[in-house]
Amino acid sequence: MSYIIIILVLTAFLLIYMLFETTLLKKNYINFSKSSTGLKIAHLSDLHVNHLHISKKRIIKALKDVNPDIVLITGDYIETVEDIPKALDLIKALADIFPVYLTLGNHEHKALVNKKNGVGSFIDQINQTGATVLNNAGKSISKNGTAYNIIGIDDLRRGKPDLDKAFSYMDSSSRDSINIVFSHNPDMALLLPKDKAHYFLCGHFHGGQIWMPFHLEFRILRREKLCRMGYRRGLHKINGIIIYINRGLGNVLFPLRFLSVPEIAVIQFP
Repeated sequence: MSYIIIILVLTAFLLIYMLFETTLLKKNYINFSKSSTGLKIAHLSDLHVNHLHISKKRIIKALKDVNPDIVLITGDYIETVEDIPKALDLIKALADIFPVYLTLGNHEHKALVNKKNGVGSFIDQINQTGATVLNNAGKSISKNGTAYNIIGIDDLRRGKPDLDKAFSYMDSSSRDSINIVFSHNPDMALLLPKDKAHYFLCGHFHGGQIWMPFHLEFRILRREKLCRMGYRRGLHKINGIIIYINRGLGNVLFPLRFLSVPEIAVIQFP
């Protein structure tokens, strides 16, 4: 009987910690240049506002602390249409302060698939907040004489990714331009042309969200090729392209995390 009590107490403490971990926020710094003259991007992902336990105020403070040139968000804001007002409120709060560029994730497409013009309407609503949705589209940004092409691609699993269309927005007038691609699903990295994509930012995996031995959280819950190849979170190089897989801010299925603290990636480009 005493063993059962011990197990129950330990389980309760573990659940309390897992709930607590969802409230943490870590800034991860990735420097591709020793100089601070290049573009600085704050990369957010997987907001899942229905299971987001980090306040809007804390997110804004964290972003103000690092003062990025732009904010990129790689999808998964809502799970149902009821989440839209809360998602728009958060996006607008960010866009009131920073230039914000977004692309869509699988959960937006899933939530809006049976709604007339659902995805298109949601994109229009986001654009009205002052943020910019780059869904198979791009934007060229210049800083200190360097051109940066920011290319957003629709979700690989449920969206309609169009690489030719997305890369058609790329400003190729400068031979030294840096091309930064962002999309929700990491497996998009396997489709990107390395002569056009220098960097790739994505999310989707939540860093596993709840750690299990032998990477069972990926083996059981994920079908993507990259996680089965061992590319699950953080910085990697695949097919000559540098990629960063963000752990995300929110949570899916359960409002719990374990050894996968929510993050904002702060990336300093050359």
